[in-house]
Amino acid sequence: MTRATTADSPSRPSSPGTARMSGSPTPQEFPAHRSITVYVAEGLHGILRVVTVLNGRRYRVRNLRAEVREEVVESRISCTVLLTAQQFNLLLEQLRRLPAVVSAENA
Repeated sequence: MTRATTADSPSRPSSPGTARMSGSPTPQEFPAHRSITVYVAEGLHGILRVVTVLNGRRYRVRNLRAEVREEVVESRISCTVLLTAQQFNLLLEQLRRLPAVVSAENA
C-alpha cells in the first residue's frame, strides 16, 4: 500500500534543519541548573516555607542562600536548582502561591 502526499501534509519538512526525530527531546526538555530569587515576608518563617517546598517536592538544590535582616520587611532567598524549563515554570508558580512569597523570578 502506498501513501499519498497532499499539500496539507507534506512528507518532508519545508526547510532543512527543522526535521526532528520523533521522541527526541528538545533543549528545553533537558535539565539545567537554573537560578531563582524569591522575596518573602514573615522573615525566617517565610524562608522556611520556601525551603519546605523545595525539600518536600525533592527538588535537586545545588546551592541556597537566605538573607534575613532585622527591621527589613522582605527577606531574600537565592538558589540554583536542577530543572527542565517546564519544571522551572511549575516551581515558580508553586512558590508564587505561597502566602509568604512576595515574588519569585528567574535570577
